[in-house]
Amino acid sequence: MIYLLRHGETEWNRQGRLQGHGDSPLTERGLSQAVAMGGALRRAIDDFSGFTLVASPLGRTLATARCVAAVIGKNPAEIIEEPRLMEHGFGHWEGEIYDEVEDLYPEQWQAREADRWHYRVPGGESYALVAERVGAWLAEQPEDARLIVVSHGLAGKVLRGLYLAATREEVLAMAEPQDAVFRLFQGNVSRFDAAVPEME
Repeated sequence: MIYLLRHGETEWNRQGRLQGHGDSPLTERGLSQAVAMGGALRRAIDDFSGFTLVASPLGRTLATARCVAAVIGKNPAEIIEEPRLMEHGFGHWEGEIYDEVEDLYPEQWQAREADRWHYRVPGGESYALVAERVGAWLAEQPEDARLIVVSHGLAGKVLRGLYLAATREEVLAMAEPQDAVFRLFQGNVSRFDAAVPEME
């Protein structure tokens, strides 16, 4: 059983910038989302004693995981960092405004749009490479695993897609919420929305 979360909103998310393996801190809303996702886990799980908390080693995922740990009563020092759960590497595009990338790199953008799954961003990764490393991690997990995983938008979609044996098109169409928890159990994926308070 895997409970899967995406990190809370970051400064770069708010600015519309590509993060990939780069990083930026959680916003106030992002911290609130992390706490709310911890609350969703508390409503879904009766006993956390058998669960292990695993996170991508990037700052935004670790910050989210620490917030979740505080809510569910887990020791943040016991969070396992797993590099294979890191986000898709955007290489030379990291830090760029998403809506401006097409104008800045028109030929590269067109190549990516022609084959989003296999196109490798210069200095970065293709979605296929992300699926390879995430899939290797997933294949290592025993059937009786009890995990709470904090990952990213694309990496989380790929993980859910691999679990469901979804098509590439289905994976790319999946949502990337920062206020929900997905449960991967017995071949199915279910979603639990978190109650995030409205920000002033």
